[in-house]
Amino acid sequence: MGKFVAVCRVEQVAEGRGFPVEVDGLRVAIYRNRDRYFALSGRCPHANGPMGLGWVEDGEAVCPLHRWRFNLATGRCTTVRGHALHRYWCAVREGQIWVEV
Repeated sequence: MGKFVAVCRVEQVAEGRGFPVEVDGLRVAIYRNRDRYFALSGRCPHANGPMGLGWVEDGEAVCPLHRWRFNLATGRCTTVRGHALHRYWCAVREGQIWVEV
């Protein structure tokens, strides 16, 4: 079990948009979808695209470079089979988003 680290405030993450953060040297993308928060790897496995600059469509994070899509709940790629983003546990406490690393 890892440790939880505060990465940003909830108001920094717009609905349907990614928000890039760095946690202990790891790039992580925070997403807000229907007032739920998700944390996924910050780099797309296809071309190292910045996932934190992407957006959400139909419950999936979309990479801004080539539009690869990843399920927010699982991290699995829905564009090309066999790829995934690491999903980090996250929680909201006192207006801050905490990510387990």
